[in-house]
Amino acid sequence: MSALLQAFGQFKEGQIAAAEGDFAKDVALRNQKALERQAKAEREAASLEESRISRKGRFATASAIAQAGKKGGQLKNASLSALTDIVAQFIIDRNLALRSGLLKSRELIQRGKIIAAQGRFAKVIGRQKRTAKFIQAGGTLAVGAFAQISSIQNPVAPKGV
Repeated sequence: MSALLQAFGQFKEGQIAAAEGDFAKDVALRNQKALERQAKAEREAASLEESRISRKGRFATASAIAQAGKKGGQLKNASLSALTDIVAQFIIDRNLALRSGLLKSRELIQRGKIIAAQGRFAKVIGRQKRTAKFIQAGGTLAVGAFAQISSIQNPVAPKGV
């Protein structure tokens, strides 16, 4: 009877190990999806920042052209050089904003893939533990049955008779 209870306990341990693996995988996949949503938000934020910088650059360029027009009517070499520098700086800032958002997004996606892989691995480990516990339970039942059969075939005489 104790072998049966022990085997039942081992069987339940195997089921619990498999359930833990499934749960770990589910949590990992949910975390991956959350990181993908965060990556999308990073890309959108970078796009908005790029738009803001572009708009600011257009205003700065228009302002520089208006200032040059006020002073002399034509763009001279110095004014043209300053205008080129302003435009170049805004292009650099805009590209930097886009690139940083893209890099953050890629990092989040990669982290999500790693977390999902860890979850899938945890599920496999849980299944392996379950299989091992099932085999262990089968062995316990076999040993218990053998002990039961042995006690029936070789009854022990009571002491003192």
